[in-house]
Amino acid sequence: MAGFSYYIKRMLLGAHVFALPLFVISQNKIIDSLEGLLKTEKKDSVRSLIFIDLASNYSGYDTLKARQFFQEANRINKANKWDYNWGYYNQRYSSYLYERGLYDKSLQVSDTALFYFKKLEKSSNLASRDAAAFQVAQTVMGIGVTYGAMENPEEAIKKYQESLRLFEASNNPQKSQKMATVYNSIATVFFLLDQYEKGLEYDLKSIPYHLEARNEEMLAYAYTYVASDYMRLQEYDSAKWYFDKADPIVTRLNKNAVNIEYYGKVGEMYWSKKDWTTTRKYYTIAYRNAQQINNPYSEVEYLWGIGACLYNEGNYTAAEKFLLQAKELAIKNHLENPQREMFGVMAHNYYKLKKYKLAFDYLFYYNGLKDSVDNLTLKRKIAEIDEQYQSQKRQQVIVQLEKDKQIQALSIRQKSTLNYILIGSVAILLIVVFLGYRNLLHRRQLAKQQNELQQQRIRELEKDKQLIAVDSMLKGQEDERSRLAKDLHDGLGGLLSGVKFSLRNMKDNLIITPDNKDVFERSLDMIDTSIKELRRVAHNLMPEMLTKFGLDEALKEYCNTVNATQLLTVKYQSFGMDFRLENSMEIIVYRIVQELLNNILKHAAASEAFVQLIREGDRLNIVVEDNGRGFDTTLAEHSKGAGWINIRSRVEYLKGQVDIHSEPGRGTLVTIEFTV
Repeated sequence: MAGFSYYIKRMLLGAHVFALPLFVISQNKIIDSLEGLLKTEKKDSVRSLIFIDLASNYSGYDTLKARQFFQEANRINKANKWDYNWGYYNQRYSSYLYERGLYDKSLQVSDTALFYFKKLEKSSNLASRDAAAFQVAQTVMGIGVTYGAMENPEEAIKKYQESLRLFEASNNPQKSQKMATVYNSIATVFFLLDQYEKGLEYDLKSIPYHLEARNEEMLAYAYTYVASDYMRLQEYDSAKWYFDKADPIVTRLNKNAVNIEYYGKVGEMYWSKKDWTTTRKYYTIAYRNAQQINNPYSEVEYLWGIGACLYNEGNYTAAEKFLLQAKELAIKNHLENPQREMFGVMAHNYYKLKKYKLAFDYLFYYNGLKDSVDNLTLKRKIAEIDEQYQSQKRQQVIVQLEKDKQIQALSIRQKSTLNYILIGSVAILLIVVFLGYRNLLHRRQLAKQQNELQQQRIRELEKDKQLIAVDSMLKGQEDERSRLAKDLHDGLGGLLSGVKFSLRNMKDNLIITPDNKDVFERSLDMIDTSIKELRRVAHNLMPEMLTKFGLDEALKEYCNTVNATQLLTVKYQSFGMDFRLENSMEIIVYRIVQELLNNILKHAAASEAFVQLIREGDRLNIVVEDNGRGFDTTLAEHSKGAGWINIRSRVEYLKGQVDIHSEPGRGTLVTIEFTV
C-alpha cells in the first residue's frame, strides 16, 4: 500500500505547486467566473491574463480548449510588449507541458518565463518588481517539481532550496503558504529515496508556515504527512498524536480530497498493526470519498485494500468481490502500478476458496508482472556492464594507437629534417608574398572605410540639419501659438470685456423699448459667446494647464474637454508620471495626443477612445485606441494629410517610434515610444 499512496501524495503536491485546480468541480466554478469576466473586460492586457488562466484550468480535461486559449493569449501578447503577460504565459504553458510528460520542453519554457520576470525585477516600479520577484520564486519551484518528475532528486532539491530563499525575501502575503508547500515537496523527494527521517524533518518544517498562512486544508495535509512519516519510522505514538491533531480539521472541512488522504493514512497505521477490521473501516471511508469525486487512483487503492483486509479476516467470498471490482477499475483506467500486489492477494484468496485454476492464473499474472520488472532491472544492469566493458575496450585501443603513433612519429622525424629546411624556405617566400598582398588589401580596405565614414558623416550632418530645421519650425510654431494666445487673451479678450462692460452701463442709463431691449440682451449674449470662444481658441493655442501643472494634468483636462462635447467618450490613464518632462517635450507630446484625438473626431466615427501614458525609467509610451471604423494602415504611410505629417515629424524629432494597428471595422491602436 505504501508505494501507491506515495504516488497519490506526489500528484497532489505537484498540482498544488503549479496552482492547478485538483478536481473538475472546483474547475467548473473557476472557469465560469473567468468566462464571465472575459465578456465584460475590454483591456487587452487583462484579457490576455484571463485567456491564460482559462487555458490552465481547461488543461486538465479539455486539451483542445486549453490550446485554443493559449493561442488567443499568444496572439494578443505578440501585438504588445507586456513583459509580465509574457512571463505568466510561459509559466502556465510550462505547467501544461509538465502535465503531458513533456518535461524537457517544460523546463525550456520555464526558462523563458524566468527571462521576462527577471527583466521586470529591474523595473523602476516597486509593485512590478515585487510581483515579478514572487513569480520568479514560483517558477523556480515549478522547475523543482519537473526535476522531481524526471527522477532527478539532486536538481529538484537545489531548485526547491533556491525557491525557499526567493520566497523568504518576498513581501507577498502568499509566501508562507508557498514556503510550506516547498518544504512538503522536499519531504516528498526524500520519501521517494526511502529517507524517511529527512522527509519527516521537512514535513515538520512546513507546519509553522501552514499555521501562519491559515490554510486549514493544507494544514490538514501537513499533519497527515507528518503522521505518515512517523508511521514509516514505526513511531506509532507520534503518528497517532499528529493524526489526532488533523482529525478536528478534517471533520470540520469535510472535503473529499482531504478525507481520502487522512482516512487512508489512518487505515495504513492500523494495517501495520494488523488490525484488519479497523483498517477496513477507514479504507471504506477513503474509498467512498474517492467515488464522490471520481478519483480512480484512490478508488483502486482502497478497493483492493478492503479486499486484502477481508482476506486476512478469513472472509474470502467478500474479499473476492472487492478485489475483482478493483481489478476491473484498474484495467479500465490503465493503472498498472497496483496490479502486481493486487494479483498476488487474488491468487492467495482463490486458493483459500479452492478455486485452484483461478489461483494459478493470478499467480501467473503476478509472476509475469514481477518478471517484467525484474527483466527491466536486469536489462539495465546488463547494459551498464556492457557499457563498462566497451569503455574499457575502447581505452585499450586508444593506448595501443598512442604507442603506434609514437613509433611512427619517431620514424617520420628522422626522415623529414631535410624536408623541413626546404619547406621552410618556400614558406618564407610565400609569407613575404602574402604580407605584400595583405598590405595592399589593407590599404584598399582602409580607403574604403574612410570613404564610408565620410559618407556617414555627411548623412549625419544632413540629418542634424533637418533636425535643427524641424526644431526651429516646432519652436517657431509654439512661440507663435503662445504669442497669439497671449495677444488674443490679453488684447482682443480685454477689448471685448470692455465693450461688454460699457454696454451694460449704457443699458442701465437708457430708455429702451421692449423689442429693442431683447435685441440689446441678445447682443450682450453674443459678446459673452465671443469671449468664451476666444478663450477656448487661446487655450488650444497654448493650454494654461500645460505650462503650470505639466503634461499629465493638461492631457487629463483636454480629455475632459472632449468628453464635455458628448461627441466622443475618452478614458485617460497615466502611470509613472510623477515627475515632469522637459518643457519642449511636454509640448510636443501634448500636440501629438491632441492631433490623434482630432483625427478620431474627424475621421473614425468612434464612440469611445482610450489614451494611456506610461513612463518606465527613461522610456515613455503613448497608447491611443478607438473603437471606430478603422482603416488600411498602408494608406497612412503614404498619407499627405497635415495631421499624420505633423505627428510623424514630431515623433521623428524626438527620435521615437510609432506603430499603427488597424483594420476596417476593427478600430485603431496607435503606440508611440520615446526615450526621455
